[in-house]
Amino acid sequence: MTALPQLQADGYCVIEQVLDQTDMDWLRSLCGQALSNVSAEHRERNRSQGSLVLIADYPEFGRLLGHPVLSKIFEELEFRDPKFSSGYIISKPPQSPALFWHQDWWGWNEPSSFTDQMAQVFVMIYLQDTQPQNGCLRVIPGSHRKLHELHYVNAHTESLSRVENPNDRLFESLPDQVAVPINSGDVIVGDARLIHGAFPNEQSEDRTLITLWFHPNYNSLTPALQSRISEIFLRTCFLTPPFLLMIKDEPILITIFFDLLKLLICILRL
Repeated sequence: MTALPQLQADGYCVIEQVLDQTDMDWLRSLCGQALSNVSAEHRERNRSQGSLVLIADYPEFGRLLGHPVLSKIFEELEFRDPKFSSGYIISKPPQSPALFWHQDWWGWNEPSSFTDQMAQVFVMIYLQDTQPQNGCLRVIPGSHRKLHELHYVNAHTESLSRVENPNDRLFESLPDQVAVPINSGDVIVGDARLIHGAFPNEQSEDRTLITLWFHPNYNSLTPALQSRISEIFLRTCFLTPPFLLMIKDEPILITIFFDLLKLLICILRL
């Protein structure tokens, strides 16, 4: 299966060996500099992820965002108007726990979220060969378009990030999971709605990746989504967690509280 059909059907695809050794050496050096500034408290607060370092704090990443390789990938995937919003360096230290199961889409109150339209994708660049033993990606194929029990769980919590309960089911392996091993120089593209996580890093070296968030067809999105994306890019908003509530066996999205909270914050700033 080629990249675009796999992205559409499974919610992710792997484009192999598109970044050369020079690119990878530069990215390792840049990420190493950024990670040297990470505090022990940050590591403890993000024990499941390892780190969450905003690349916006390091303008040198602009070279990556405009890289011809990414432009070529987007063209092959038929992304007509890709726009960047945010990105992170996520580095799991040796002997660190799994990344909890989650999905990253925040716009579930938009009807288009329940169609085949991809409003947001992640672009993952691993800085070393990555297998299950050192914390590679694991996914639930097709979960970007099919309701899964994990869609009802708010996974983005401080407790899960700190791994306060290592026996939580969101750290467990699932029967329908698929491992996505990667070689250095490969790029993974995935739908933000895809349920995914990562295996524990059981090896003796850090496992580091760069995650970039893009919106493939920005001009086709509603004004409300475009406005939120602009706020994310400018770092002036809070992301709305996609909470779901079951009413008569139907999933209902709960975002009103957080929207009211943001409104209150804006009023208090006046």
